[in-house]
Amino acid sequence: MEQHQPNNLILRGTVLLTLSSLIIKILSAVYRIPFQNLVGNTGFYIYQQVYPLYGLGMTFALSGFPVFISKKVAEQPSIEKKYLIGRDYCYVLVILGIGLFLLIEGSAGFLARLMGDQQLIHLIQNVGWMYLLMPFLASGRGFYQGLFDMKKTSYSQLVEQTVRVIVIILAAYWAKKTSSSLYQAGSWAMLGGTFGGLAALPFFLKTFIKDFSHLQVKLRWSRLIDLAKPLFTEGLLFCLNAALLILLQLVDSFTFRNALQASGISFHAAANLKGIYDRGQPLVQLGLVVTNSLATSFLPELVKSRQTTNFRDFQQKVRNLFQVALLFALAAAGGMSILMPQINWLLFNDSLGSLTLAVNSLMIPLATLVILDNVLLQSQDQKLRVVLIIGTMILIKLVLNYPLVFYFGIVGGAAASDLALLAASLFGGYLVTEIGFSYLKNGNWRKYLAIIVPMIVVVKIVSWLMELIIVPNRFNNIYVLVAAILCGVGIFVGLGVKYKLLNLKTIKKNLG
Repeated sequence: MEQHQPNNLILRGTVLLTLSSLIIKILSAVYRIPFQNLVGNTGFYIYQQVYPLYGLGMTFALSGFPVFISKKVAEQPSIEKKYLIGRDYCYVLVILGIGLFLLIEGSAGFLARLMGDQQLIHLIQNVGWMYLLMPFLASGRGFYQGLFDMKKTSYSQLVEQTVRVIVIILAAYWAKKTSSSLYQAGSWAMLGGTFGGLAALPFFLKTFIKDFSHLQVKLRWSRLIDLAKPLFTEGLLFCLNAALLILLQLVDSFTFRNALQASGISFHAAANLKGIYDRGQPLVQLGLVVTNSLATSFLPELVKSRQTTNFRDFQQKVRNLFQVALLFALAAAGGMSILMPQINWLLFNDSLGSLTLAVNSLMIPLATLVILDNVLLQSQDQKLRVVLIIGTMILIKLVLNYPLVFYFGIVGGAAASDLALLAASLFGGYLVTEIGFSYLKNGNWRKYLAIIVPMIVVVKIVSWLMELIIVPNRFNNIYVLVAAILCGVGIFVGLGVKYKLLNLKTIKKNLG
């Protein structure tokens, strides 16, 4: 009985952390919709230009570094050493946070010039403040996760993101109510991350003020340097893998609107078009919720399975992971592509850029493959290969984005992201072949098509019939979407079970 109690606490804590992470992913995607409705396409462009700089810091504080630090804390043999390594990693991150803060504040003008918009300086500077809080949030969360106390991490994440979203929406509402500058609204919105971090900090204050400060072991620079090496390799890898879409958005920030202007489009028209293009970001994020949940729940199981079971069982677990995640991703992309005019109109009050957003939705299955490749390689401690996959994606996006946007407009930017992820997924598929499984050779592609194509056809027919029946307006699209999605889900589940690609009991087990 005594042995079961800690295991039950760990299980409940893991479920709590998984649930809070899921809520945060949905919240971080959904808030952009009312924000865009309040500030319009140009206001959305202003926010999204600078958002990737915040997004990277958010990844550091929410998932990347905490996962790494929790692993190191859990490995320590005694509670004293757990506290010691938690304290020392906090110091390492403080040095990093101060360095990044000074870098962002000092280079704000330069970064704004590279983005082609000098009015973004104050937004960039406001992002920097959040990096001063990042060390305490990341080390605090990682420390308690390493002690298998998930409550502080879960609650702090929910409080941080809730406060941040409230500040962002209030900033947008205030700007609309007072007819203030959209850049001013964006500047206040960027402070949402700082306010959110301040709201989450009390969860860990006792640890820093009382517990860490009372440790008798003195701080040594040589130890900090030794700790920094794995943090900036393995730890940074966790961060980059969690920030795939943010990295693509970062390339867009420096090339997209500049390419539109170079093609002859005016500054204001280019800003408006970039805002339309950025509507795709929350939709792709929502499409990847299932993938991220599956990847998060499967990674520990893959590591354990590889160490304790035979190779054939391990291969079967990998095959199940790719099979279920890819099938859901293809369904999400197919449904979004077909229903994009209605989705766009309902969420953003017009159907501008629906073709671009449909092309953009193809990122969902491609990003799914890249994320799962990286999860599989990480489970095998293949760090260099993960770096190569992410590097390939960034390089292709950098090379293709400017010319494709210049010649084809905003749809070119969506195509550049798709091609970057396609190249990364093909490369990743090749690299994981040595582990014994590759979707390039035995990925059930015919069965996927046999499920997704009929689903798409049914969704299209139902949406067309519904539009013949109801009066077309923004909110009547709800009826069209509900009817089409319900029919699509029925076809998807029915055919998925028929072709034995869906096992509902297994899915429920791994998501819950």
